[in-house]
Order: sequence, then structure tokens, then C-alpha cells
Amino acid sequence: MIDIYLVIFSFLFSCVITLYAVPSMIKLAYQKRLFDDPALEERKIHKYRTPNLGGIAVLTSFAFTACLCISGNLLPYANYIFASGLLIFLVGLKDDLAALNPYKKFLAQSITALIVVYFADIRLTSFYGVFGIQDIHPVVSYLFSSLLIVFIINAFNLIDGINGLLGSVSVIVSLTFGYVFFRMEEHGLALLAISMAGSILGFLRYNAGRARIFMGDAGAYTIGFIISVLAIQFIELNKAQDVGLADSFVQSVPAVAIAILIIPIFDTLRVVVIRLSQGKSPFIADRNHLHHRLLDTGMNHTQATLVLSGFNLLIIGFALSFQHIGTVELLLFIGLMALLMNTMLWLYDVRQAIMQSQAQAADEADSEKIYQLRDHAREMAEGALQQYEEKQHQN
Repeated sequence: MIDIYLVIFSFLFSCVITLYAVPSMIKLAYQKRLFDDPALEERKIHKYRTPNLGGIAVLTSFAFTACLCISGNLLPYANYIFASGLLIFLVGLKDDLAALNPYKKFLAQSITALIVVYFADIRLTSFYGVFGIQDIHPVVSYLFSSLLIVFIINAFNLIDGINGLLGSVSVIVSLTFGYVFFRMEEHGLALLAISMAGSILGFLRYNAGRARIFMGDAGAYTIGFIISVLAIQFIELNKAQDVGLADSFVQSVPAVAIAILIIPIFDTLRVVVIRLSQGKSPFIADRNHLHHRLLDTGMNHTQATLVLSGFNLLIIGFALSFQHIGTVELLLFIGLMALLMNTMLWLYDVRQAIMQSQAQAADEADSEKIYQLRDHAREMAEGALQQYEEKQHQN
């Protein structure tokens, strides 16, 4: 049994380390000219060259705090988690400094996932009745769990598109997992989640509002990887046969896990469907993400971040309040709420299209009136000229 003060210490300590480390990263980036330059890519929405080495400070703070606070008996497979985390961090860092081929990134992410799935045995073994499936074959378990980890890694990377969004959502997700793991007395995982939350919160001091530094792929990949491990363990450890209770702390566990991760999961699935429906590759970047759509409504970065973070909190609260209704039913309700948000954005697009059409019609009507007035003026001028010539002829 660990003391609550150790949890608070891990949160504050990791936060303080990041607060002191990030300015050094900013200074180093300016000295070595390591920037995310908006001039190099048309879809970039920031206006100024900004350092993108924030992930180094976040990983350093998180890893140091977690290693300091988590003993071997609390998290016996921690060595595999940190080995995989270091690998995915280096892949992201390489991508920040010199763009990697997408296939190489996918290969490295898959190797990262396989390390924790196979060696640490962090994997899903049941679908909890979703699609009528309960326990799954080990081979399917290994493959599905690996793909799920890769999916979550990329989902968190994809929401890193505006200032503060990745950090805010990651803090919410990490704190939620930290709380439920502490209630489940899984203290190693609780400390892992809380250390991550503290390190990201310290980074937000320099990323929210007008960002002085970006997380970069190194930070986004690392955060996505750690959270994927937390999500899988959250689902597995809440199986009734594992906790030894028929009424475990959390019910409808897969649905609750999806609710916690709703923003990155829904945003990723949404853009993939849109790209495929338009006949485009799902790996081609565009401006169809939720945060881009909110910016198009006139919001700034802070307002869009608050809306999406608030929606994440709303879904988490809803899922925890109605977890007793069943996994499939709760998944349907969560899906409907996500689709409702998407429908509101679609209605905004329709409204904008109607207003644009009306404005265009008004412009055309004004142009037609101008043409009519011009023709009328020309006819009157020609008539007056003809009358003048007739008078001159009579004289």
C-alpha cells in the first residue's frame, strides 16, 4: 500500500522538472535552429518558427520521476515499458529532426508494440461481448493488441495540431487513469499515469495560448504509447475474474476506456472515413480534424482546446455515471454523442454554404441591376443624342 503523498509528490515533482527543463529546450532549439517552420508546409496553421523539442523535456521528467517513485514490486514489467517508450521516443525525435518514411515509422511503432505485448504480456484477452465475442485466441490477442497500441500512438499524434490540445487531453486522460488505478490499488500504474500527467502539465505552461514550444512527434508518440499501455491494463485488470469481485470498481470497461480516449479515437476515425470517402489515402494530411473545423468556425486555439477538452470530460463523466447499463449499450450512447458533435459541425458547414450561396446570389442580383441600369443609361443617352441630332438637322 502506497501513501497518497507519494502520488502527490510524483505529480508535483514531474511538473516542476518540466517547468525547469522546457526553457532549456527552447534556448537550445534557437541556438541550433531546430524549428517547426510553417513555410515548409502549406497546411501549417502557426505563423512563426517554433521549437518542437518539448517531447525531450516531457520524457525526461516523466521517466526520471517514474523510475524514482515506482519500485520493482509495484510494476514488475516496467523495464519493458521504458525500453519500448525509449524506442518510440527516438523514432519520434528522428521524425522531428528529419522526416521519416511512413512505412519506417509504422515498422518502428509495431516493434514497440510487440515488445510490451509479447514480453510484458500487456494485451487484451477478451472483447467483453462486443460483436458477440468474449475470450479471443492468443494469436488474435497479440495482433489486435499490437495494432491497438499503434493506433493510439498515431491518434495522439494527430490531435497535436493546435496549441494546448494534446497537452490538455493527455492530462485529462492520464489523471483519469491515475485515479481509477489508485482506486483499484494498482499503485504502479497509478504512479505511471500521475507522473505522465505532471510532466505534461508543466509543458502546458509553455504550449498553451501563444506557444513558445511544440511537443513534437517525440512527445506525442511517447504520450500515446504510455496511454495505450494504461488503457489496455485498465481493461484487463477490471475483468471480474482478475479482481476477484463480481462487481468490480468499473463496469462496462471497454466502453469507459473508449470514453476516456474519445477525442483522439473519434478524431482519427473521423478523418480516416472522410479521406476514404473522398477517394484519398488515409495517410495524407489535411484540415479535416476536429480542431481545424472548430478554428474554421471562428474560434482561436484556446477556445477550440477548451471545447474539445470539455467534451472529453463530459463523455468521461457520462460513461462513469451510466456504466451499469452494459458495454454495448454504453458504446452506442458514446457513439451517438460523438456523432451529435460531428452533426453540429456539419450543420455549421451547411449554414456557411447557404450563406455563401445567398451572398453569391445577392452579388449576382446586384450585378444584374448594375447591367440593367447601364443599359438603361445607354438607351437614354442614345435617345438624347438622337433628339439632339434631329434638332440640329432641322435647324
